[in-house]
Amino acid sequence: MTVAKFLSLCLPIFPYIYISMDRRLIVILAVCLVEAGFRLLSGYIFVDGLIYTLMARLVELTVILVFSYRLCGVMTASISKELAIGLGTAAVFGSCVLAIDLVSRIFMEKGLLSQLLSEQPLDHWVAFFFIGCLIGPFVEELFFRGLLYAWMRESLGASVCIILTSLLFSCLHGNISVIQLTGGILFASIYEWRRNIWAPFIVHALANIGIWIIPHIHLFM
Repeated sequence: MTVAKFLSLCLPIFPYIYISMDRRLIVILAVCLVEAGFRLLSGYIFVDGLIYTLMARLVELTVILVFSYRLCGVMTASISKELAIGLGTAAVFGSCVLAIDLVSRIFMEKGLLSQLLSEQPLDHWVAFFFIGCLIGPFVEELFFRGLLYAWMRESLGASVCIILTSLLFSCLHGNISVIQLTGGILFASIYEWRRNIWAPFIVHALANIGIWIIPHIHLFM
């Protein structure tokens, strides 16, 4: 059988394959390819690291919103309510973290946070805030919770999905650390509760701000 004949037989089937597949899975695979492509090309494109990260996240954001807008967790009856829930959850979680740090000072001279966090440079802080505390968390919530978690949740239990997506979330950041793993579990748990990405996004964004700012506060370090 020639290649031309093989393609003539297969091409009519492709639209049905696309329709039968979960669109979320297709977008998940597309975003993974985009991320892999940017990481492979990072050594050959000489731009600032923050700008390069912004480029990758904007491409991924475009893919997600264009091809799966109604399936990625942005749809909700009241965004303002979800944002308020996110702020409240972040306040409770942040208070618990600070309380744990204070208790840990009984056993550690500088507390637990000094062992887990390190100072991030304050150069280009506007760009870092925009990319690392707003755009980055938003795209990550769309992908990990709005798409990946929701897709896995159709066939797996909540606890399994929370653990698996949290491990993948942590791995994306380079290594499985306590901070990233805790964050992944927290964000996925909030998504399981609210079934949209707005509350976990707020908690994620504020957590990133805390991780960035706290090491520069002498009281904690």
